[in-house]
Amino acid sequence: MNLPNKITVFRFFCIPVLWLFSIWQFRYHWVAALLVYFVACVSDTVDGNIARKHKLVTDFGKLMDPLSDKALVLAAFLIQINLGVRTDLVIMIMMAREFLVAGMRMAATVEGEVIAANVFGKAKTFIQMASTGMTFLLLAILEKDGEIIISTNGFNAPDWLNIYCTVAFWISGIVTMLSGIKYTIDGWHFIKTK
Repeated sequence: MNLPNKITVFRFFCIPVLWLFSIWQFRYHWVAALLVYFVACVSDTVDGNIARKHKLVTDFGKLMDPLSDKALVLAAFLIQINLGVRTDLVIMIMMAREFLVAGMRMAATVEGEVIAANVFGKAKTFIQMASTGMTFLLLAILEKDGEIIISTNGFNAPDWLNIYCTVAFWISGIVTMLSGIKYTIDGWHFIKTK
């Protein structure tokens, strides 16, 4: 396994660590979660740059790199839903898009082709990572001196944070849906009845 693929696999291992830091309420646990998420998101750019620069692009990387991104971002959204700051409907839209694109990628594999991420998919991933990353940053800032207390009913964050999260979440959801439509149009020949 080459270095870019190892970095891709590393991103999968960041997910349980991110989840642990989000629910284990030690002092500055949101700072720890933010750092893990930041490293995982940056690794997405690093593995792609190394693969292209050193001609280490593989079919494994083309398939697993987008899957690791999806898993990381969905984990971040689920963590934030658990806090009560997100909308379940948008998560369903995102999951539907991800399963649709994953299905087309599997169909393409059967035909001996690989569907790599296009510009719309990359924009979707960037917006999702940026919006969830900003939420982790805001949680880390508000965490000091116990400003955020998590309970079964969510947390006592300011109203502006809930508004930001809702708006950012819906923007991410709309871009995700548009990206899914683009993939569907481009890959329709893989799913239409022959």
